[in-house]
Amino acid sequence: MTSNEIEKNVRELQYAIIVAELNYEIWWVYKEKNSRKLFVAVLDDYPLYFKTSLHAHFVAMVISLYRLYEPRKDTINLPQLLSLLKKHSRISDQEIKSMESDINSMKPLWKKVSILRNNLFGHRSSKLVDDDVWEKASVTPNQFKKLIDDSKRLLNRMTRLWDRRSHAFNLSATSDTLRLLEDLKRLNEENL
Repeated sequence: MTSNEIEKNVRELQYAIIVAELNYEIWWVYKEKNSRKLFVAVLDDYPLYFKTSLHAHFVAMVISLYRLYEPRKDTINLPQLLSLLKKHSRISDQEIKSMESDINSMKPLWKKVSILRNNLFGHRSSKLVDDDVWEKASVTPNQFKKLIDDSKRLLNRMTRLWDRRSHAFNLSATSDTLRLLEDLKRLNEENL
């Protein structure tokens, strides 16, 4: 395994985290109680668009979060990157074990994401109805955010130990989404 292959894994994982976070932010602006109150008229004026957008951003977040920890050895994921670093870098055994522990501590949250992905979005369960899947997953918006934030920290820890760099993860879709909704609200009010 070459450093180019490790670099490819790092870039793919950075991208997956960015996609998860941007989609989480847009979904959360639509879903969060206080912003829904502010923009209920706009959301109601374009119901099919916003229902579809809400769903699309949520699914994109779930799929990206699933990719980060999926257990397959033939895909790019954080456990596989750690395995590559263990074999092809000079990271100490103590650091490797510590990061393995971090990954294991994230598995309960990832399993919740996995339940949604494997029963509603990536596949459709023939045994469970939607409400059963949601109840089984029992996941909260804060848990999605925690998994995103913990994944950013873990990937940055890996890259700092590997080649002394990290990713800023400083993109945000929240202000653009709020601006869009505010502009639509203003236009609606002007047209009344």
